[in-house]
Amino acid sequence: MKSILQTYVAQEIWLLMRDKWFFGTIIRVSDDLLWFKHRTHNKETEEDTLWERVVKISEVVAIDKVISVISRKPDVFMSKLLEVDNHINNHQQEHEK
Repeated sequence: MKSILQTYVAQEIWLLMRDKWFFGTIIRVSDDLLWFKHRTHNKETEEDTLWERVVKISEVVAIDKVISVISRKPDVFMSKLLEVDNHINNHQQEHEK
């Protein structure tokens, strides 16, 4: 796990520790420790808090790298689908030539 985590230094990634997911940026991986920062949002005060945490690498159960984000807004979602569809059609036409 240590070598995998080292490849994600300075990148945002989802980390599963015990039974909770954290979306954060890995700061450093050394010995058996992982340093990362993440935000929490307080719904009552509408404030974000930036945390810096140090945990044992053995506490990391899983990681999940975000590859892309798709908006749930219908107009944005449809334009993204059309973009992908156009890219696929153009790619297929190039292979047919």
